[in-house]
Amino acid sequence: MLHQSARLTGAIASSIVMMETITTRFGDITVDTGKAVLFPRGLLGMPDKSRFVLANFPTPKMQQFTLLQSLDEHTLSFITLPLEIKNAILAEADIKAACRDLQIEEANLALLLIVSVHRGVDQVKLSVNARAPLLIDAARKVGAQHVFQQDHYKVQHML
Repeated sequence: MLHQSARLTGAIASSIVMMETITTRFGDITVDTGKAVLFPRGLLGMPDKSRFVLANFPTPKMQQFTLLQSLDEHTLSFITLPLEIKNAILAEADIKAACRDLQIEEANLALLLIVSVHRGVDQVKLSVNARAPLLIDAARKVGAQHVFQQDHYKVQHML
């Protein structure tokens, strides 16, 4: 997972550094807007939100996650789980097929799942949307939310 996080923050690089501090629901984060990722069609249900930046999670106990912060609307951010192509949630063949469909070279792929937090009376559970992962071409700084047609991928895959 550390390798994937390094790819997310290191490969999505820009020669111009444009730092901005954004107040999120998770606290203040400083991001380099020069590393923005463009989602040309937006995310599901939000076609007009297309510019995002990836940031380290501001809470130390959540370091395995990455924050996907909207640059179009600062109050919009997502907890995401970075994954390698070989993982226990998504089939490698399906990820490779999605890369071909989106014309993303596997070496440039940053793969993320959006995390949902389910708060109970005495516990917190996390799930990820395995049906609609985010695939980002780290070299081109362009991403898409790809919806798998297979029924075995759940919108709420419990972690």
